[in-house]
Amino acid sequence: MGEQWVTIQETTFRNWCNEQLRVSGRSIGNLLTDLCDGVCLVALVEALQLRKIGKVYTKPTSKIQQLQNASLALKAIADDNVKLVNVGGDDIVNGNVKIILGLVWSLVQRYQIAGRKGKAPPRKLMTLWFRALLPDLDITNFTSDWNDGVALHALLDHLKPGTSPDWRKLNRSNREENCRRAMVLAKEHLNVPRVISPEDFANSALDELSAMTYLSYFVKHESAGYYHTLNWACRQLRTTNITNLTTDWNNGYFLCAIVQSLGGEIPGWPNLDRSEAVENCQKGLDGAKALGIEPLMSAKEMADPNLDHLTLMAYLSRFQTIQPRKSKAERVQIRFNFDNIKAGTRAEFQLIKVDEGVVTGKVKVELTCEAGPVPCDITWATKIATCSFLPTVTGDHKLTVQYEETMIQGCPIEFLAKGDPSKIKLLTTHTSLRMGDAHEIKVDTSGSGRGEVIMESTSPTGDLRYLTSVREGTLVTATCQPKEVGVWIVHVYFGEEEVEGSPLQLKVYDPQKAWLAGPEQGFVGDLVMYKVNCKSAGEGVIKAEVTSDHVDVPHDISRDSAEKDVHVVMFTPEEQGLFEVKAWFNDIEIRGSPSRVTVEDPSQITVSGEGILRATRGDDSSFSVNASGVGGNITVKVKDAEGRDVECTWRQENPDVYLFTYRPLTAGIYSVDVMWNGKPLPGSPFRPPVTDRSRVVLMDDLTDRKDENDHLALDCGTETVLSFNTKDAGPGKFSAEVLSPDGRLPVNIREQDLGTVQVGFTAKVEGDHYIHLYWSSVPLDRSPILAYCPGPVLPVNHAHVILRGEGSSTARSTVPAEFMVDGKKAGPGIPRVRMTGVRTDVDVEMRAMKYDRYKCKYAAPYPGGYLLHVEWSGFHIPGSPFKVNVTNKGHSDKVTVEGAGLRGGYVGQELRAVVDTTAAGNGEVAVDCQGLRHTARCDLIDHRNGKYTLRMFPTEACRHRLEVKYDTEHVPGSPFMIPIGEPPDPRKVRVYGPGVQSGVIQTFESKFIVETYGAGAGQLSVRVRGPRSAFKVDMRRDREEERTIVCRYDPEEPGEYHIMVRWSGVNVPGSPFDINIFETMESLYKHVRETKQVELIADYQWKEEI
Repeated sequence: MGEQWVTIQETTFRNWCNEQLRVSGRSIGNLLTDLCDGVCLVALVEALQLRKIGKVYTKPTSKIQQLQNASLALKAIADDNVKLVNVGGDDIVNGNVKIILGLVWSLVQRYQIAGRKGKAPPRKLMTLWFRALLPDLDITNFTSDWNDGVALHALLDHLKPGTSPDWRKLNRSNREENCRRAMVLAKEHLNVPRVISPEDFANSALDELSAMTYLSYFVKHESAGYYHTLNWACRQLRTTNITNLTTDWNNGYFLCAIVQSLGGEIPGWPNLDRSEAVENCQKGLDGAKALGIEPLMSAKEMADPNLDHLTLMAYLSRFQTIQPRKSKAERVQIRFNFDNIKAGTRAEFQLIKVDEGVVTGKVKVELTCEAGPVPCDITWATKIATCSFLPTVTGDHKLTVQYEETMIQGCPIEFLAKGDPSKIKLLTTHTSLRMGDAHEIKVDTSGSGRGEVIMESTSPTGDLRYLTSVREGTLVTATCQPKEVGVWIVHVYFGEEEVEGSPLQLKVYDPQKAWLAGPEQGFVGDLVMYKVNCKSAGEGVIKAEVTSDHVDVPHDISRDSAEKDVHVVMFTPEEQGLFEVKAWFNDIEIRGSPSRVTVEDPSQITVSGEGILRATRGDDSSFSVNASGVGGNITVKVKDAEGRDVECTWRQENPDVYLFTYRPLTAGIYSVDVMWNGKPLPGSPFRPPVTDRSRVVLMDDLTDRKDENDHLALDCGTETVLSFNTKDAGPGKFSAEVLSPDGRLPVNIREQDLGTVQVGFTAKVEGDHYIHLYWSSVPLDRSPILAYCPGPVLPVNHAHVILRGEGSSTARSTVPAEFMVDGKKAGPGIPRVRMTGVRTDVDVEMRAMKYDRYKCKYAAPYPGGYLLHVEWSGFHIPGSPFKVNVTNKGHSDKVTVEGAGLRGGYVGQELRAVVDTTAAGNGEVAVDCQGLRHTARCDLIDHRNGKYTLRMFPTEACRHRLEVKYDTEHVPGSPFMIPIGEPPDPRKVRVYGPGVQSGVIQTFESKFIVETYGAGAGQLSVRVRGPRSAFKVDMRRDREEERTIVCRYDPEEPGEYHIMVRWSGVNVPGSPFDINIFETMESLYKHVRETKQVELIADYQWKEEI
């Protein structure tokens, strides 16, 4: 091996130093030379001591400065209780190998392995700790026992279970690989730096100091091994109050606790005086020695606050191998079952020796009862004693077992010796009784022996009461007088055992707590139900009687399926009139009886109209209710397919007929509930289907399938298929028809998945085709789809090619010009287009269109003459080459745009402006108007005098961007920003409140609300005319809701009033409102009766809000 161990040690120590120097940003490349100037040595000492030790020459220029640096570091080391023998500054500066390695090892021992005071050498302490932690491995040294890496893997798995669970299966011959893998795991899971290489650790030349330096990371302060030992102590003592392995142990209390937990003896435990630290430590050391654990320190050393943590770790590790001893209370156990001990019957229990050293003579058994001691016979076998006794009286007994004057665990045991309840006879049986009545319970105790009869009653609410009993010989009697309705439970006990026939059930009832309830109004032909509520009355028999004009009416009585304590009396009246209902509980007439119900006939009221049959999303749908002179309240509620309420308005058509209108906003099956006095009218709820053709969505993207005229291009003789999604369109049926120049084509409609439909047809002739699409027989918004079929495919013939467009003959310089090569009649040929000129040739951009046509575009850079060459499948078309005359472009800066349309407008309004190009020369005007989501339609009318009229048709309320270009360049002012608002829509204005309803002058509230949400831009006008003249109306805008206006007028006299509400000059729904204000409430009621008005109930809350 030679000096190989020196190299390993030098490398290991150098790596250890670099780990400490990491915080200073320095590093050592050669341990023997890089410490010579003392700079790195000072930095190393400062990193270990966590302080500055003095002035250092960071760049020494002489040996004297190097010696001063080295001496500064050595002095700081010596001052920190590190013993240095024969180490001087010259040894460091001169690079003395032996001295430098010894110095570093001293630092490793002081600052990493044993940071505090301790007499035992670190090698011994580390060996003891590793041997205790790894009992399966015989660890005796720090070289050969670690070379194969197996011990490293075992150490990792013990400190963090699961890290290397298969360490026993490792091949010991794979030394380097085992060490390498263990060091990777140590770094990954325990953050242990690799200060030594796997090759050196597996080398047979490994020295103990190098191995101890690496392994010290597992036992240093706050290492994984440190916390492993600390956690064991906390678990052993079941406490979290131990936070370290030094000062927490100085007073000896926790050591004594460890000894005690393992079965050792500590004098005075647990009442130790923690201030007597040395005495407590000595007790703990003595107790541990009695368990076989030799001390590693004296009591005084353990009480020293500077005690080294490694000494305590090694000492505590030996406790982990001790098998806990049993205490005196645990050395003998008792096995018994005293649940059914009866007087006069012999009983047994057993004693079991847990330890071999138990002396039977030291076991003491004592059994007592109220009458005194009870003899107990004890018979010992090898480990088990059978103990038997004969209880002679009933009552409490107490058993105590001691070993060596110490009571064993589980003692004392208290049990009851019972009498014989099998001979007790309960003379009272289950019964029913009225609340408040007294009931006797009798018990015959003949032949049962000595014992006490106890009776207790439990009310239905759980109130437990003992009954007072009277004994006459062998007969025991108690009286129960229930004060609560329900089932009372009476338990009868003899001793502590319940007698046969117990518990008794006493069903208590109170007929005064039953009551009859039912409707005040019924309807001919409908079931009338009255309920007899017995929930608080207890159990009883229900009887009922129904009469009309003293004639019995057939009826049924049954128990309510939802409420078991409620009975239902049901009958169906066949004519209108007054009916009387009576009910009895246990033959006693109950509260609420008799009760009377008025039966009316609502069959004369009819509901009709389109609104209860069908509707279309977004359109108003109406139906009428004809009251036919029947008074009462009509309620109408409309809900959509999701159960959401839909607003429904009404107006009176005549004294008996009322028209209801709603506007569905979603598709689906709606629910229209029409109620009269809370009862559904015949047919209600109505289920009108609401369709939404706008939700029929074309699933195909037709962008690439359309020509420049927005016609769908059809392939002659090939089926065209269009797919539609109808899932959200509501209930309906999809249909279609296709019209061709030869008439109607066959259409194949195929339903795919739920909500998906395919339309297929085949075009056979040339010409326009019209694809009509319907949902529930209503045309779709995009119907018809225009299509074009070019006819059958023709043979290639260049003579039939036609050139179209101004760009084939004239153009303006730098301005893009276009023309079309039309080969629709020439067959599917291949076009070729090129343009030549005197000064330069011009590139022509060609884009394929539908029907064998090609759009060509070019921009000639200079004015002059050019030749346009057009070929079709290699042949010049007739007239090729064509002459093209290019002139100068127009002047965009001389174009003007004026007109009122530039100032803005509203959706649907036509806006106009004038584009004047008279001073700009020849050129082309182009306009484009864009909203947020849509392009507004723009029409440009050429007056042939250099002036154009621009007409714009905006479709959305937002700011629009208008671009006006002349020969591709913006004109002055372009782009123009044009504001567009919503159009006024009086139909969206809603008026409600007490001010537009009839009332009484003394209490009349004249306020009403006008909501203009969705009504667009407009002006609100409100006029009120009374009996004499017009009224001033106070209008103010709600601060929080700017589209809500609160109106008020102050009528001073009764009479007829007319309220007119207009939005942008048009009456809103319901306007004008005609109301009557009366002098008295009686006059108002009389007016309602005379006009046979039906009070309409709506779910408004505005009365309270106003």
